[in-house]
Amino acid sequence: MTKTANQSIKRLACGTPVVSTEDGEPGTILQVCTFQRNGIDAWSYLVETTYGREIWHRGDLFLPAGQQA
Repeated sequence: MTKTANQSIKRLACGTPVVSTEDGEPGTILQVCTFQRNGIDAWSYLVETTYGREIWHRGDLFLPAGQQA
C-alpha cells in the first residue's frame, strides 16, 4: 500500500524516496521548497530525479510501499 503526502504527512525529511503521482517518476527529497502558512508543514519540495532537480507539490507525490514518513 502506498501513502500520499496529503495523508497525515506534514513534512518529509531530506533523503526520503518519493514517487510522482503524475508520471510515476521516482525521486529523493532534497529540501522543503515552500512552507504552508503555519510555517511548519511543507507545501512543496525540491526533489532530485533522474532528469535533474524539480519542484513537486506535496499532493503530487507519494511514498513507496514500506517507507516511513
